[in-house]
Amino acid sequence: MDNRIPALQYTLFAEAFWKFASMARQYHFYDEEVAHMEKSVLEMNPYQRKDDVK
Repeated sequence: MDNRIPALQYTLFAEAFWKFASMARQYHFYDEEVAHMEKSVLEMNPYQRKDDVK
């Protein structure tokens, strides 16, 4: 499934997510769920070639 989003929206979303993820990890807040969300964010990366998405 190709769930990538436009580059500008991805950049804004990713920036907000990395801030959240950093703080969540600092306090061990839902560690497994944050890791799953991180994987999803990376899969949405519009800078990634379509063939690289697994």
